[in-house]
Amino acid sequence: MATKSTDSKPLNLPLPKSHCLIRPLTHTNPTDAPSLAHHANNPLITKWMRDAFPNPYTLDAAKSWITFTEAQSPRLDFAICTLTASTAGENESESTVIGGIGLKQKDDIYRRTMEIGYWVGEAHWGRGIASEALEVFTRWVFSAEEFAHVGRLEAEVFAGNIGSFRVLEKVGFKPEGRKRKAVEKAEVVLDVVVMGLLKEEFLDARRD
Repeated sequence: MATKSTDSKPLNLPLPKSHCLIRPLTHTNPTDAPSLAHHANNPLITKWMRDAFPNPYTLDAAKSWITFTEAQSPRLDFAICTLTASTAGENESESTVIGGIGLKQKDDIYRRTMEIGYWVGEAHWGRGIASEALEVFTRWVFSAEEFAHVGRLEAEVFAGNIGSFRVLEKVGFKPEGRKRKAVEKAEVVLDVVVMGLLKEEFLDARRD
């Protein structure tokens, strides 16, 4: 069983272009659960998510998810937040949850790979938030001491999710294979495309 994270410096990743922030979800911020439920409870979000993503996404579901993330060690799942005009980006009480981004560790012989996933609420689409969040979060994963073993990130995208394909390709992920008729979502059978990114590819492309 995971133990409560004891990180002395909680993750705080500014997204300056979109005036957003990646930070941990927390029960100490009273707006986190309601805002999470508000943005996640949308069929345009859930249609591209695995069934583990609650539908409908209730306030209780949001609270349960926050409790789950607070128990992770190391922390793997985070909130994407907008910032108020008055904040410089370092005060979580002045940021509002609008999405999420996180990791899932592969096991056995795939231990060098982590799966990455993300979503942004519909009201904030078209601002480049997902692309910037994925870029900044990927850079953090590939440089963080707790993920030094990770040499590859992977995302599985349902066929037809053009927006997510574009976000991943912008950051450098490449299509590595297609799983034909691999998933059933809302009684529809879909292909899944595996997108992969190697640590050395990402870092080499961003060297001065």
